[in-house]
Amino acid sequence: MYLFQEISLRDINRIFQKTLDTDLIREARLLEGGLFNTSYYVSYGPHRQEAVLRLGPVNRQLLMGHEHGLMAAEAWICQTCAAQGLPCSQVLALDCSREVVDRDYMIAAYIPSSAMSETALTEPERESLFEQMGAYLRRLHQIEGSCFGYVSRILAGKGASRWSEALLLETEDILNRLETFQPVQQREALLELFHRSQALLDDAGVCRLLHTDLWEGNVLLDRESHKILAVIDGDRAVFGDPDFEFASSWMNHPALLRGYGMETNLSPQRWERRRLYQIYYCLLEGYVGFEKYGRPEEWERSRQRMEMLLTQDSSLF
Repeated sequence: MYLFQEISLRDINRIFQKTLDTDLIREARLLEGGLFNTSYYVSYGPHRQEAVLRLGPVNRQLLMGHEHGLMAAEAWICQTCAAQGLPCSQVLALDCSREVVDRDYMIAAYIPSSAMSETALTEPERESLFEQMGAYLRRLHQIEGSCFGYVSRILAGKGASRWSEALLLETEDILNRLETFQPVQQREALLELFHRSQALLDDAGVCRLLHTDLWEGNVLLDRESHKILAVIDGDRAVFGDPDFEFASSWMNHPALLRGYGMETNLSPQRWERRRLYQIYYCLLEGYVGFEKYGRPEEWERSRQRMEMLLTQDSSLF
């Protein structure tokens, strides 16, 4: 099954008529690169305004619990970042009523730009941009929350009072979904590990806003100056321990860590929390690769990595 699905020009007209009070669509073209959401560049109105229309996925039965309501979460992140002066998209409209089409959608102002991942950069430019990404994360992580978990769950009134509760909920959700096609032999050992580690997880002691998907494809640059114009795709943002952000496999670039001001000597407790977060990411990435995108090799790679993490002593991290 798939999550991505195009819509008709008629539906695009109906969306813009309802949300922006115009049915004058001058151009609408599909934007490449999405596997989850479906995105269009749209030029509209008498003054040829430009926007990006993002539609949530179809086959929503494949979604994990926190993936319901991601469009609302992304709009909330954009508005929150804008209030803090962080580079982000400008939200023009959000509609989760599913009255026009049976999908949530958001319209954002179009940003003429190129993704960092698709931009020819000198090595000094790359180093500087990674430092800026680290500084961006440092500022984002200063935003405090009153409850834990994915922003999508919190907006639905399902935030957790403890960080361990939020992480255990997501771990159990993935393990339950894996049971239907790829049961995890270490299921009970995993659950026992996370239950046993609740006090350790809660000792992180902070509830900060995390992006959780910051990579070069989600950083938009000015095509000439290569200045960062926006950081996008914050729909999977989480309120939790900042070390959860850095447990991701693509968050170890030295310049990014330098820009963030990351400490070099972490306590054994922090390394152990990172091990737990890495195990969670293995489950998450393996499930997404196998079930949603039909890539069994991703599950196998994640499974092997998870088994290694389960057998490692925390002092090795």
